Amino acid sequence: MTNNGRTTTNNDNEIERNGSDLGRDTRRRQVTQRHYDPARDGELTTAIVFAVAEAEGVSPSEVTSPPLYDSVDVAAIEDAFFGSESESEPRRGAGVVEFRYVDYLLKVRSDGWILVCESTGVDPS
Repeated sequence: MTNNGRTTTNNDNEIERNGSDLGRDTRRRQVTQRHYDPARDGELTTAIVFAVAEAEGVSPSEVTSPPLYDSVDVAAIEDAFFGSESESEPRRGAGVVEFRYVDYLLKVRSDGWILVCESTGVDPS
């Protein structure tokens, strides 16, 4: 696993079980993760697009269909986790938002990590 401070790719084929997949216990492998820092990185949408592009092995400009806003309200996530209540006191919500985009399950965590996971199949048990 390499970490240059912005992107880490998990080459260990980490498997997680996700019970939220419409009643099925789906196994997922983390493909990549990217850390988002609102003070440094600008909009959360851009960080998510870069993470998906890395998972796809394409340029971020090629991540266009479907539009990300058709899958999730990124502005609401950004406001809840990273928005500010006042100029002197930033809001720091806590939690994880999961959503599907194309063939991936994306997780945006309140600590700034964006995880991109792909399905490895349905657990037969």
